[in-house]
Amino acid sequence: MQKILTKYGLAIHVALVCFFPFAGFGSSRWLPFIPFLWLSLAVVELMILLPSVYRGETLADARQRMVRGLYWDPLLYIGAALVGMLMIQWLNGGCPLVYLPDADVWRISTPPIAWAPFCVEAVAGFSQFCVLVACVVVGLAVRNALSRTPKRMLLQGMAVASGCVALISVARVWPERCLADAANLARGTFFGFWMLLSWGLLADALTRFQRGGRTLYLFGTLANLIGLLFYSPPLSVCLYGILGLALFLYALVYLDAQVSKKTQVLLFLVTVFALAALVVTLGFLMPDNPVAAKMKEAWPVAEYWEKLMATRRVRMDAALALWKEHLWFGCGAGGFFHGVGLLLSDKEWALLQTDQAYAYHEYLQFLCEYGVVGLALFLTAALALIAPLCYRARIAWQAGGEVGMEGRFFLLRISPIVVSGVLATGAVFVESWFANPFRSPAVLLSWSVALAALPGFLPKHANKKAR
Repeated sequence: MQKILTKYGLAIHVALVCFFPFAGFGSSRWLPFIPFLWLSLAVVELMILLPSVYRGETLADARQRMVRGLYWDPLLYIGAALVGMLMIQWLNGGCPLVYLPDADVWRISTPPIAWAPFCVEAVAGFSQFCVLVACVVVGLAVRNALSRTPKRMLLQGMAVASGCVALISVARVWPERCLADAANLARGTFFGFWMLLSWGLLADALTRFQRGGRTLYLFGTLANLIGLLFYSPPLSVCLYGILGLALFLYALVYLDAQVSKKTQVLLFLVTVFALAALVVTLGFLMPDNPVAAKMKEAWPVAEYWEKLMATRRVRMDAALALWKEHLWFGCGAGGFFHGVGLLLSDKEWALLQTDQAYAYHEYLQFLCEYGVVGLALFLTAALALIAPLCYRARIAWQAGGEVGMEGRFFLLRISPIVVSGVLATGAVFVESWFANPFRSPAVLLSWSVALAALPGFLPKHANKKAR
């Protein structure tokens, strides 16, 4: 039992944290986020008590290794600073809008401690605090307490689970045609992310002749593709579609020297048939489907692009104006939603009929709501996640990658999980310049878990296998 728990227990709890945002808990705005803290606490306990045990180690040795890793992990200290800042924002929150009759304007009221970080709405501050605690905890757990096999199992399980969520979500909201809501658009990013990562997981599974490869393909790739088409806006569909096609071709080339020609041809034919069936179904058998309606709204492209840029420009200008009023710590989590209407004319407000909480530029919104200090901490945390991946990629470049792969092109020598993971996380980064994907807890958690796991599929030292 101890062996099973050290191998899979922590990975399962991390997956539960990542998929918890899809659970529903009634109308209360506080209740959905409290379990984040309990699930995060369970991850911390398992990380300390039952970390992965490497070959030749005892459980006590694994615990000591995990503690040393935490001690030297910069994400621990950066994450603690971020969590502390958001906690202060939450506790110093509750600043309703007030009307100033002399100036005939509305303003955000002064927080209890005027010089400290604050938020307009305490519930929004608490929700962001809980989500960030979960992100830091799962990132640290995956980096320091999971070996390579549980990391692979975690990513594969999340890819299959996200495909199941995609099919269930599409089936539930298909009659309502719920496509314009920003929360639904963020779901499209989530499904697109796991669709891309699933290609690398599939190629890896086929290379190792792993059982369940067909399940990984059906739910990890095709089901997430359906969710992407249904929920994502046209720009995101194009971005993830192009990258998905590139990864499909990459997988075929990678598998050329790894599996039989029969498997390669079968994968190609099944993929082409599935895409053709999807096009025929959405284009001809169901002409009034939500995906077709969404694509019609994006045509002509010039008009769609002009409308998007107009509302984006207004939102970005408002975010910068709000930031200038609260330079260092911003206006708090959710502050853009409450403050944007104070700065716009009636003509400009007409461009924000939906999604008033989003600036359509993730980093400007981070700057607006968390200030210079908060944005710097977020970017530093991202660099702390990316740095080990870059370091190990350099080692793989110099050492020749996996054993038996010498002489091949670099991307064909390293694990396909790394290639697809880099493209998936990079796609979310690109999308964050014209949308707000990181507003979704599921996207933020998946992005953090993937970046924390990817270095484990590259060698840690020259001439040594990754752990």
